[in-house]
Amino acid sequence: MNDHSQIDPSIYELFEFKPRKGDLKKMEIILAAIECIATIGFEKTTYEAIAQKIGTRRAHVAYHFKDKSDIFESCIRFIMANYQQASIKAIEEAKDGLEMLVNYAQTPFTWAEENPQQVSVMLLFYYLCTVDEKYKELHATIRKGGVERIQYILTNKLSKKIDPLKAAPMAKSIQNLVSGSIMDVATTGNKTLREAKQQIKEQVLRIISQ
Repeated sequence: MNDHSQIDPSIYELFEFKPRKGDLKKMEIILAAIECIATIGFEKTTYEAIAQKIGTRRAHVAYHFKDKSDIFESCIRFIMANYQQASIKAIEEAKDGLEMLVNYAQTPFTWAEENPQQVSVMLLFYYLCTVDEKYKELHATIRKGGVERIQYILTNKLSKKIDPLKAAPMAKSIQNLVSGSIMDVATTGNKTLREAKQQIKEQVLRIISQ
């Protein structure tokens, strides 16, 4: 019997209930798919490659996922649930609103350092958003939720509350700085994630002081 107490909390986000045995098998496939995409590329991530990674048959993978697109979308949803879990934890650990905002902005860098394969998959996702409307809509929903969380902190949690009309573009600027900085690190190597993490703190503080 599986010990569900050891399950990554992100799984609960993904399935929205305590996972059953079949869901755990799906998670095994998703994690293998993330590893395959990050190490051998999207084109070579076939049912066969995933099955070989977890020591099962191609038919077993096909039983849980109808096509490759279904697998990839599940990978993205898992990654975002994993990232969201880290963000929630960072917010909960904050002592005040300012620390909450800084923690929220810095968490993606810690997450990226701990999950390099997931970052690689997300970079592919960004590309697919430019050619597939389904992925574009999913990304828009993800981005909208992120802006709303930052805006909530700006207008409700800081000692000096920021006007909602000013907070909206400010929240978007912070989100763009974070995502752009991680992409810069991942695709150029001009700086490390730790350096970028410190820089984002300085940039966020500069934005809210304006």
